[in-house]
Amino acid sequence: MRQEEIQRLLDRYLDGETSSQEELQLRQYFSEMQFVPQEWYAYKALFAWEERESATIRQKLAHRHSHRRPAIAASLAALLLVGAGILLLNKQDTPTNYAVIDGHITTDLSVVKQEAEQALMMVTTTEEETFDALNTIQL
Repeated sequence: MRQEEIQRLLDRYLDGETSSQEELQLRQYFSEMQFVPQEWYAYKALFAWEERESATIRQKLAHRHSHRRPAIAASLAALLLVGAGILLLNKQDTPTNYAVIDGHITTDLSVVKQEAEQALMMVTTTEEETFDALNTIQL
């Protein structure tokens, strides 16, 4: 980058008008340039300090989050165990086979089976009825 462009970016930086991309350009410039004009020594020190501080903050955040992961995993596992326990304790022994006869629920398996067979007998057809149905088809 030319010195004129760096000066323009520095002026914008001091006015608080730079974008994060422009600030990154300034940090890169001052970190890569070994020799800068004397009037920019303070900026070189400023951007070096910013870079060190942001690296320190990133490192602390990464360290802090790495300690939380086992605690979060343990909390989730405990929550799942408690939830499964509640579900198992609240599970009621509801019958899977039942019939409603005259508005009353019956769970006696023999009665349920008998009612189901009676209902099926009401809808079954004989072989003769099946073939009679074919005769009604007009071709």
